[in-house]
Amino acid sequence: MVDYQIVKTTPLLSMLWESADPEEALSQRFGFADAVSAVGWIGDTLWNTWAITVDDCDRLVISAGNLLAWITADDRPFVAKWSVVSKLFQRLADTTSLTMWLHHSGIPVAAPIPARDGRLRVELDNVSLGVFPVIEGDLLDVRDPAQVTEAGRMLATLHDAMAAYPHHIDGGPSARYEQLVHNDFRSANLLHDGTSITAVLDFEDVTYRSRVSDLAKATVLLGTRFHNWGPTTQLVREAFVEAYCDRAPLTNAEQNQLLTGIDAVMKRFGWA
Repeated sequence: MVDYQIVKTTPLLSMLWESADPEEALSQRFGFADAVSAVGWIGDTLWNTWAITVDDCDRLVISAGNLLAWITADDRPFVAKWSVVSKLFQRLADTTSLTMWLHHSGIPVAAPIPARDGRLRVELDNVSLGVFPVIEGDLLDVRDPAQVTEAGRMLATLHDAMAAYPHHIDGGPSARYEQLVHNDFRSANLLHDGTSITAVLDFEDVTYRSRVSDLAKATVLLGTRFHNWGPTTQLVREAFVEAYCDRAPLTNAEQNQLLTGIDAVMKRFGWA
């Protein structure tokens, strides 16, 4: 057992996007009486399963059935992320493996930290748990044209990499033209350090779809974070698509599909 007298502060407990009471959600969804109890569990689990000694935990964030803990171990920051939604455990294992594969393929991601036995995702106590490094950078800022351009190029690079992924998720594609895509490529999941994109985050929503469909969604939602969602401006959309096409040109048919797809996303969110 870990001695949690060494934890310096009671972690800040909050909801990522919901308006629910975080203490009530922590108790009802995850079974912890308070934030200190949650830190105690994660500390013991990380030592027993990852050989990571937690020195401190300053933040706990709840998102639906997920709980994220920002911890410090050996003067290095990590995020421990666990889920209690058992029907998602296999998908979480699969997408964590995908993230590691993308890391080895040269895509900037938060590569999972293997457990003592080499597993990238561990299931125990009815929980699926993964540990990831904290990557330096701020959320992508679409007010900066250089960041928008780099995001377009990054999505094209990511599409190429994911099209080559040798394993299936959720049984694989349902149509020959579909490929694995990120499906949530937006500011909330892109870190930029002022010079370059340092990480593409959150591959838990990956799906099989045409790259043009994924590009259309990202084009409209690129600037969204956690609250106050809204569409990108026309200038941002044009710059983003131009940068994507510089790296991965679209056929005439795909360009028409993109325009139709952008209109569809705008209508879906009531922005048309």
